[in-house]
Amino acid sequence: MSRIISRGIPYLAPALVLGSAANAQQSTVIQRAPVPQQVLAARTVLIGNGGSESYGADRYFRLTKYDGGPDRPYTAFYNAMRSWGHYELVGATRDADLLLVIRFANPIVDRQYPAVDRQEPNAWLYDPQLNLTINDPRTGLPLWTITEHIEPGRDRAADNRHFDDAVTRLLDDLKRLTLTPSSGEVSPAAENLALPPGAIAAAQRQQRWQHIGTGVTLGGLAGALIGFTAKTGPCDEVSACATQGQAQLRKAEWGTLGGAIAGAIVGLLWPVHF
Repeated sequence: MSRIISRGIPYLAPALVLGSAANAQQSTVIQRAPVPQQVLAARTVLIGNGGSESYGADRYFRLTKYDGGPDRPYTAFYNAMRSWGHYELVGATRDADLLLVIRFANPIVDRQYPAVDRQEPNAWLYDPQLNLTINDPRTGLPLWTITEHIEPGRDRAADNRHFDDAVTRLLDDLKRLTLTPSSGEVSPAAENLALPPGAIAAAQRQQRWQHIGTGVTLGGLAGALIGFTAKTGPCDEVSACATQGQAQLRKAEWGTLGGAIAGAIVGLLWPVHF
């Protein structure tokens, strides 16, 4: 009997591990809370301008190359809602079933070089985003909030295009919330959780710099070792040995430089993941 048990343990252990993993996966499936009925039954809405978080009036918009000034989020979202035509847009809270407040925010999410302790004015990494809060117009109580991040662009045209894309996604989120509200079980692992594009780009950039630094270090050491251990001919005189030593040192220097450059190129081309 003991022999049977001892032979069965190696087969039992994987089964226990797989069973516990399955139970853990089932435990991550949660019941999504229902959307407030007031949000689903609304027919008239008042759109409010929640303002724009910026450092120095409209200076942020000029620095990030967004056109339209601080009122752009309100204007763009209002026009998108009017084009959709699902709600009647009203001008007073007494006539509205819901109050939609659109706001631009720009929180700091990280520093470009977290390991560096000094505070540099341009070292902060921002996450521009649009926040839509759905409120009860009578009490001002928030009923729901939707956030869409604005992906940083490389030029003025890309920044403006990404801003418009975020407005479109925000409206699509509102459509899904009000037209097809989910009420079943949802697995968090199956959901597409959108991370802030700015944070993703910063993490990828930091990884790339780490790859470059590692490549420079390893390539330089390898090049120095190859150059220093290069074979030289025998020397009988002190002057000849000194000349060969200097030549070997130069080989090590050139090997270090060449290895560092090659390592930097490899580190630059090495794929990054986040």
